[in-house]
Parts: sequence; structure tokens; C-alpha cells
Amino acid sequence: MSNSPLPHVAEKARSVAAFIRPLALPGLLALLLVAAALGLRWGAVDLSTVSWIDFITLRAKDSTQGAILYDVRLPRVLLAIAAGFGLAASGTTWQALLRNPLADPYLIGVSAGGALGAGVAIIFGAHLPFGANAVPLFAFVGSLAAVGLVYALAGQGAASIERVLLVGVAMGAFLTACLSMLTFWHADSISTLYFWMLGGFSGRGWEELTQMLPYLVAGLALIALQLRHLNVMQLGPDRARSLGVDVVRCQRLLLAGASLTTAAVVSASGMIGFVGLVVPHLARLLVGPDLRRALPVACLMGAILLVCSDLVARTAWAPTEVPVGVLTAMLGAPFFLYLIVKERRA
Repeated sequence: MSNSPLPHVAEKARSVAAFIRPLALPGLLALLLVAAALGLRWGAVDLSTVSWIDFITLRAKDSTQGAILYDVRLPRVLLAIAAGFGLAASGTTWQALLRNPLADPYLIGVSAGGALGAGVAIIFGAHLPFGANAVPLFAFVGSLAAVGLVYALAGQGAASIERVLLVGVAMGAFLTACLSMLTFWHADSISTLYFWMLGGFSGRGWEELTQMLPYLVAGLALIALQLRHLNVMQLGPDRARSLGVDVVRCQRLLLAGASLTTAAVVSASGMIGFVGLVVPHLARLLVGPDLRRALPVACLMGAILLVCSDLVARTAWAPTEVPVGVLTAMLGAPFFLYLIVKERRA
């Protein structure tokens, strides 16, 4: 009989996880509310004299501090929450669809396609007939075109998962180079596009939030409607077919949903990488692989991560502000390398 303590440790870890699992959603929701409250309070201007009662009842709206709260910080915090939801949902969907922990809208070229589409809309917006909707619309078209090209070049149904990822990485680099070239040719827009490519919420407000929300809600709805089938597809397409899932239809709807959510975030906040890679892993560690629990947990985690990242970005080096995309890349790139080393040792 073995005296190893490892089985007892594993049993204890499972007991702790079983205890934490039901508390994950309410606990994360409470953390998100705390993060949002800190995001509203802290910043370059001290707003401690505005009471929460005055803020909630809109009595502070006519003051200078109220204008900062309602017109600058509130839409910025809400945009960070929406972006966190979108990137986490998109990353979870991609990882489940491709059954690969390295899948991420940033790495697979979807973000770069959306960024190129949005960049075209920003530069040529005055000549386009779509008005204020040009940026999210072009971002969606760019994301969808990038997905189509990746699958076409990888060989579609016959493609291996690794080939889709490799083509996605190459496609992302190519589309980012195209966007850089576009920026170089239009020097008058270079500073706007440069900071937009780094990703962040500086200068964004109600207009960007209201433009991206319809696309984000549509994308999240598509993913939610196919969530049960996506759960089954994690077992592999053959097993999913044997269980009655229309795999091709489900894949197309999920690709459209993940592309819509990515495009919505990219159009409003630029390219914020690695959130869709890191957060789904943390969610699965917390509540297990069942997407009915993991997806909402990942969305809340993504929102908390981006609200906190934005808070750090605009306060840690004040009055200078660091783009949020730089901070998430500093967190996500080491995690990506860790996953590669872990896969190699497995």
C-alpha cells in the first residue's frame, strides 16, 4: 500500500474546487463591481467629493466632476467591460472549436483582419456611405475575410488544427504589415492609427460604445445559441455528428459569432491581444471544461482584467498613459510561452 501524500493532495484540491465552483459567478460579479467602482473613482482628477448617491441619482451631472464621471470614466469603464466580455467569449469559442489551447483571435489573424478593416474605415471614412457605422462594419468584414482566407489556405475541412494556427499566425503578420503600410502612406492619420493599433480606451466614449454594442450583442447571442453544440464539439467532429450535431452549420454560426465579437472589440478599442488566450484557461481551471459554466466565468474574468488593466494604464505612470494592449501583451506573452513549453513536455 502506497504512503504517497499525492492522492490526498489531489483529493483535497478536488474538494476545494467543488466548494469554490458554485461561488465563482457571484464572486466574480462582486469583483467586477468593485473593479468598476475603482475605475470610476481613481484617475488623474480626484472625484472623492462626489457621493455615490449623487452619482446614481444624476444629481452630480451639472458639475465639472460629474461631467468627468458621466462623459469620460463611465463610458470608458463600460467599454472595458464590453471588450473583456467579447475577447473572452471569442477566445473560448476558438479554443473549443479548434480543440487547441493556443487558439486566440489575436494569434489566428482575426484581430488583424478586423484592425485592417477598421483602419481603412478610419482613413477613408469621409468617402464612405455608412457614416458612423463604417468602422465596426469594416472591422467585421475584415475579420470574416481573414477567417475565410485562413481556412481556404489551410485546406478547410481537411486541414489539421496545427496548420490552421500556423496559417493564422502568418495571415495575422501579413495583415498587420498591410495596416502598417497603409499608415505609412497616410501620414496625416499616423498618430491616430498608431495609438489605436496599440489598443486601449484612451479618448473613447459613448459614441464608440454605442457603435460596437449591436455587433457585440449579435456575436455573443450566436455563440450562446450554439453553446450546447460547441460543448459536444469539444469531443471532436465525428463524435459530435454521431450525437446529432450539424457540425458544418454549427461551425459556420460559431465562426460568424466569434468574428463579430472580435470585430466589435477591435473597432472600438484597437488591438488588445492575449486576453482571449489567457482568460479561457483560468476559467477552465476554476470551474472545469463545461462551457455552460466556463464561458460566463471567462467573460466576467475578461471584464475584470480589462477594467483593472485600464485603471493601471492611466494611473501607474500618470500623467503619461500606457496603452492597455501593451500591458495585456506583457502578461499574455509569457503565458503563451509557458503553454508552448507545457505542450512540448506533455
